[in-house]
Amino acid sequence: MPLRKLTTTDAFVVVDLDGADHAVGVARLAPKVLVDGAWMLARSVTYAFAVHGVRAGGASAGINAKPDGRDAAVTAFVEEVGAFAGDAGLRLSPSTGLTGDDLSPLGPDPLDPVLSARGAIAAAAAFLDGGLDGRTIAVVGAHPAADAARTELAGSAATLADAATIDAEADVVLVAGKVGAVDHDAAATVRAKVLGPLTAVPVTAKAHAVLGRGDVCHVPDFVALSAPLLATVDPDAADAVGRVAALAAELAPGGTGAWREAVDRAETFLRTWRDDLPFGRPLG
Repeated sequence: MPLRKLTTTDAFVVVDLDGADHAVGVARLAPKVLVDGAWMLARSVTYAFAVHGVRAGGASAGINAKPDGRDAAVTAFVEEVGAFAGDAGLRLSPSTGLTGDDLSPLGPDPLDPVLSARGAIAAAAAFLDGGLDGRTIAVVGAHPAADAARTELAGSAATLADAATIDAEADVVLVAGKVGAVDHDAAATVRAKVLGPLTAVPVTAKAHAVLGRGDVCHVPDFVALSAPLLATVDPDAADAVGRVAALAAELAPGGTGAWREAVDRAETFLRTWRDDLPFGRPLG
């Protein structure tokens, strides 16, 4: 079921690794949800599992509906997806345009944005000599994980920057936004030494290159955001945030090459149980 278009409403589900025991991701609702963006969101989850050595894959869903047709579209989506979600190992959490109540009939609890925030902060801290003590962190964007990050940082040894902008004077910029929110022009304005994601695939391929040339470490989103994914499907994930922090600490010495090292680790594992790699890497 790589791409399944629903028949009862204008919606679709993509599953990155056909045949995987688990397919985890988010569902979004808007007047027009792009399939290409859904694939990138699913791909990020696939690499998140793979970099931790977990045999599972990503998924993503889109519901195309205008406000006046929203409720009917959600009802039809839940009913049709519910008929095959269990057999496909599909677990969808609400994202843009949807709430937990909307998807509650599908069963599993949503991914926890607090775990996402804690993992992202721990991953970014691993890229700083001495961790968060005395550091300034800027949190950019509107998202539950961004709100959770601000709350977490308020009780930490770090200082939350006054400016919530990507060009903030800070040691770390944590960014929440849609796929590809950080383009090459925005990347060129980053003054922090570490850019960490709070949502999946916020950095474009061109922006990643610009960050590297500017000696800015781009923390892989599929590492930083993997804590709630591990907690969802991996029975050994008692300390999911700790696992994220440990992996980030292994990658951090690679500096601006850490993203590529994480990709190599993920793909090495994928080759142990897949004949082919999914096409394309998780960059917006």
